[in-house]
Amino acid sequence: MKSQIQFAVTLVFVATLTGITAKTVVFYPLPLTSYIVYHSSLAGALASLGHDVWICVPASLTAKHLIQDKSINTLVYGEYLGDIVKQLYEQTRIAETFWMNETFSTIKLIVDFSKTFVKVAEVVLADQIFVRKVRNLKPDLIVLESTILAPNMVVLPYMLDIPFALVGTAHDPVQSKIPFSPATTPYCLFDISEKMTFFQRLQMTLFYFVHMNFELFYDSSLVAKFAPHKPYKTISQLVTEAEIFIAEVDHILDYPRTVLPNTKLIGGSSTSPAKPLSGEFKKFVDESKNGVVVMSFGSSVTNVPSYIVSKIASAFRQLNQSVIWRINIVSPDPKQILTSTWVPQNDLLGHEKTKLFVSHCGKNGQYEALYHGVPMLCLPIYADQPYNSERVVVKHFGLRADMRQASADELAAIMKEIIYNKTYTENIQKASRLYRELYKLPKQEAAYWLDHVMKYGGEYMRSPGQKMPWYQIMVLDVVVFIIAVIAVLIFLMMYFIVKLWRCVFTDGQRFVKRKRE
Repeated sequence: MKSQIQFAVTLVFVATLTGITAKTVVFYPLPLTSYIVYHSSLAGALASLGHDVWICVPASLTAKHLIQDKSINTLVYGEYLGDIVKQLYEQTRIAETFWMNETFSTIKLIVDFSKTFVKVAEVVLADQIFVRKVRNLKPDLIVLESTILAPNMVVLPYMLDIPFALVGTAHDPVQSKIPFSPATTPYCLFDISEKMTFFQRLQMTLFYFVHMNFELFYDSSLVAKFAPHKPYKTISQLVTEAEIFIAEVDHILDYPRTVLPNTKLIGGSSTSPAKPLSGEFKKFVDESKNGVVVMSFGSSVTNVPSYIVSKIASAFRQLNQSVIWRINIVSPDPKQILTSTWVPQNDLLGHEKTKLFVSHCGKNGQYEALYHGVPMLCLPIYADQPYNSERVVVKHFGLRADMRQASADELAAIMKEIIYNKTYTENIQKASRLYRELYKLPKQEAAYWLDHVMKYGGEYMRSPGQKMPWYQIMVLDVVVFIIAVIAVLIFLMMYFIVKLWRCVFTDGQRFVKRKRE
């Protein structure tokens, strides 16, 4: 109790020094580990400004103790969500399909995930105890995940008349109704760069057309069901009422893109200066003579088929560098390869001896590599990883390969090319300096903007176009009108020409006939 009082006094002191009036903020991340951890990072940065910050965590995940920051309050909900959360984790096992070399559609995968998240939203919104808890907190702002998997939860702030903000790991121009060109704006679900062929432009145009006009990833019937006392709006209409859109994207690792003032691109929130290594990792790195290669497929993929393990291990043996590999196996060569189910990834990437990062190319790992200027070998598996890998190749920050098809010798040759061809290192180190200069600490940038819209609101940054239907934003109605006017004018002109011709021709014939007579 004493420590809680001391902490409250500290918050008041910080708020006084910074001139900030403490507000209550509720974060609602998706009920998955990675989203809760990522939201807690932003929540902690906001709490450091003196605000009373809460984060919603399903009861089935509380045992993992995902919220380490003592300044963040936890709102536990959804004892009934256990089976649905389990289903979500079952769906994340799509990697098994990849290992078996079977084809799968990323769009279908996302649509299937979305159907599950519609169920999640429906049962959470129907939970009167949870809704009452949120209402009783009297939040000044609700922060929701903006991924295309989860816009359904915008019904919560709408039914409670509470302003909300959207944060996410990607930028969706359709969601925020930003005027854009499909020809230069690849979507993160497609393995396409900004420099598209004709058929890629066609693919993007068709996808965006469907995405803009059909509810592929959400269900607007939830609005009528849970907010019957409010005017009916579709989910896409509600989304555009966000005070601000914060996306973990930037123009250095990703491609330049159009944004409006109420969309803030902050880079990766997981980036931070490296801490000194300790224990076995410090000993292993210190003893490496020719540098270190770090390999990880993230927290969700630590069990890899034996044929892939054998191939990658064989490739590693052909290197002069030592290897730290996040994987659930016993090291095949402990002197050269250190294996572990957990590694201090950011601290390893920030070490001066690290020469290469071998990764499935999840967003967090990519940004950590960019921050520390480490070139990458991309071995994508599913979801946004092929897109992320392609941008690394386009930016010349590294290379990519299909680990199922490439041989051990080919993988070793690619690694050597990245390590010894200084072009990749020079390119990403230059980008790293630029990134650090422009983005500083992304989570603090996110906290600043969330605090800003609580003070001033986000209406002044909102474009009128965000409340228009797409055909008006793209002035298709104007184009159709102009074409119709031109068509009418052409018709009238042709009509009068024909009339004139007939008149002249008929009168001429009559004149000639009379003259002959």
